[in-house]
This record gives sequence, C-alpha cells and structure tokens, in this order.
Amino acid sequence: MARKILAILTIILGASSSIAYLYYAPSHLALSITDPPPTPYSNNITAIYITLTTIEIHAANAGNNSGWQTLATNVTVNLMTTFSTPKLLGTTQLPPGRYTELRFFSSQAIITISGTNSTYTIPSGTQTGIKVPVSGGGFHIYGGETMTVQLDLSFNNNEIMNNPTMTLTPVATAKVI
Repeated sequence: MARKILAILTIILGASSSIAYLYYAPSHLALSITDPPPTPYSNNITAIYITLTTIEIHAANAGNNSGWQTLATNVTVNLMTTFSTPKLLGTTQLPPGRYTELRFFSSQAIITISGTNSTYTIPSGTQTGIKVPVSGGGFHIYGGETMTVQLDLSFNNNEIMNNPTMTLTPVATAKVI
C-alpha cells in the first residue's frame, strides 16, 4: 500500500515539475531579418542601410505599453545583403507565453544610389515605431523552447528612385520560421 502511494506521489511530482517547466522556465527567441523586395531594386541601388534603434515584441493580453519587451537595440543592417540569406539580429530570453507582434523604431535609411549616399526619413519610425503583426495571429512559446521569428523588411523601388520628399514607408511582415 505504501509503495502505491509513493508511486502515485512520484508521478504527481514528476507531472507537476514538467508542467511548471513548460510555463515558468525561460524560453529563447532568435530574431532575423531579410529583404524580399516586392519588385527588384534598380541596379543603381547598391546599399540600403537601416539602423533599428529598438526592436520589441508584444506579449498578448499584456496591455499596449506593459506588454512590450526589447529584443535588440542599435542594429544596423545593409538590406541588400539579406535577399537570400537572413541576418541574425540577436537572441534573447523571454518568459513563456503568447506573442503577437513586433515593433521597431528607426528614424532613417541611408541608401547608396549610383555611388552617392542619400538619407531618407521614416515617418513615425521614431515616435510610435512601426508595428508588424506576426503572421498566423502570433505564436506561443513554452519554457525551454527556442523559436525563430523573421522580420521581412523592404522598401518600394519607385519610392526610393522617384521621391522628392526623401521619406520611405517600409513594407514589413513577421513570421515564425
């Protein structure tokens, strides 16, 4: 009888530990970026440098401000080098939970056209940031799990080449890969 009780207690403790691990152990998120332009860029464009001053992820049901957690800061990327191979922006620990969108802040892009650097501004890129929903309604990450989210970020070729205001509106999507 005592052995049965001990066996049952062992099973309960083991199950409790496993459940606690899934919901309380830290998880890891890797964030990468790529630039799949909707249409090819002009051959005159040789570099598109963007500095992402802050990249954040939002925990579902956590409120507009309190749910944001920083993933990376001050990362500069030449998007022209990420067409076929995404660039890893960083990895971070996250508490287990459901995450629904990314938000990035960037004030400008420096684009090299025919050997000349031109600075373009990104409206709202410094104040509210650019919010990007994660496809499929987001994802749930459990304790001990590692997940990779890819930010696809590009600009419209015509907006770059024919833009007297020198402002850019990024085209962005995010997905779990």
